[in-house]
Amino acid sequence: MRQRSRKAYATNAGSIAGKQSNGITVTPLRGFFITLLFLGVPTISLGTLCLSLIQNNLRLTQQNDELEAIASEVKAEVDSLGKEIDSLKERAGVSTSSTQATEAEKSTNLTSKAGKGRQPDSIKRSTGSALESRNVNGFLESALLPRGGPLKLVDPIDLLKSVQRQVPKLNQTLDTSIKPALEETLAKEAAYPDGQPVVGIVEVSSEFGIRSNPFGGGGYEFHEGIDFAGDYGDVIAAAGDGVVTLAGTYGGYGDTVTIDHGSGYETLYAHMLEVKVKVGESVKRGQIIGYMGSTGRSTGPHLHYGIYKDEKAINPRTLLKLSENNLAQGPR
Repeated sequence: MRQRSRKAYATNAGSIAGKQSNGITVTPLRGFFITLLFLGVPTISLGTLCLSLIQNNLRLTQQNDELEAIASEVKAEVDSLGKEIDSLKERAGVSTSSTQATEAEKSTNLTSKAGKGRQPDSIKRSTGSALESRNVNGFLESALLPRGGPLKLVDPIDLLKSVQRQVPKLNQTLDTSIKPALEETLAKEAAYPDGQPVVGIVEVSSEFGIRSNPFGGGGYEFHEGIDFAGDYGDVIAAAGDGVVTLAGTYGGYGDTVTIDHGSGYETLYAHMLEVKVKVGESVKRGQIIGYMGSTGRSTGPHLHYGIYKDEKAINPRTLLKLSENNLAQGPR
């Protein structure tokens, strides 16, 4: 009986041992390493992902800073272009019809409304700048103009969208109003007869107005221009853009050229040795129209230069930029 029990026990023990040899025996140490294995792999992957996200965030932050700098620079350039367009408007004579006062005007209005005598005389405001210079008790201080409000940064994308909306308006203003008006203004300026009709050193031999008879014998006459003394063959140039209305002999003026400059202005060049233009020809400021001579009623080589406004003679000195009068040694 005891022998049989011992045999059964041995058989059962062998069976159990066989099963253990065919499976995985989990010891405490082996369990610890298995736990590390299953916990460590996700931890490493999560750490890599976090590092990647941080690097990507830094890159996006840097790109956003660069975009903000570009947007601010573009906005400043467009605003500067807007100011230049306003200057061109003024040059072209186009009304700006602005409904908002400038910051300087606002500051001036606020100061006026505050009442006189409220600020010491020693405080001087400079309303033309974003900063003020104050001289208080002998010390020079700088202070911002009175402005305020909560800080709210502008998103770079919104700033660029604002510029995108602003540019077409500026282009439309340039194309529809400023360019045509400016071209007309420049054309008038080019035609305005304020150029010098003689080349080189200017020597005035006779002024505009009443003068004595240049041929002697007494008496006075009204001289409708200025005489420029010179030598035969000296260059005579158009004082401004215009159209030739006369090119030939003209009574006591001898060989003469007249140019219509528009806006009621006409110039006359007389006593020429040779005329180089024809009636109906368009000429430009500074273009050679003839050479100095002494044809007609003349005492010597010179240019009689006259300016007429609405068919009335005016003193050429009102348009010419002449130095002090350098009179010749005798009338011509």
